[in-house]
Amino acid sequence: LGMVGYPNVGKSSTVNALVAKKKTGVSATPGKTKHFQTLELGEGLLLADCPGLVFPSFTASRAELVCNGVLPVDRLTDVRQPVSIVAQRISRHLIEKVYKMKLPLPALHEDQGRNAT
Repeated sequence: LGMVGYPNVGKSSTVNALVAKKKTGVSATPGKTKHFQTLELGEGLLLADCPGLVFPSFTASRAELVCNGVLPVDRLTDVRQPVSIVAQRISRHLIEKVYKMKLPLPALHEDQGRNAT
C-alpha cells in the first residue's frame, strides 16, 4: 500500500494514523519527508510513504505552488506574483471586510468591479 501526493497534504499523518503510532515525522512545512520509507503493518502488508511529488507539467508557476501550499513561502525571492494570484482569487469586498480597511477603487477607465491588484 503506498501513499503518493503533493507535498504537505497529510501523507505522513495518514501513515501515522494507520499504524496508530508516530512512525513518520510530520511538519506544517512541505518537504519534511526526505526519502521513501516503508512500515510493516502485518504479515504481507507493507505501507509505503514517500516525499511529495510535484509534476511541473501540471503547474503553471512557483507562485501558484506557494499559493496552493505546495512550496513554502520562504522559498520565494519575489512575492509580487503570489500576491497577484491571491488578489485575483479573493474579492475586494472580502479583503476589506476581513482586514477592516478600504482599498482604493480602480481607475475610472478600469472595471469597477474587478478584484484588488
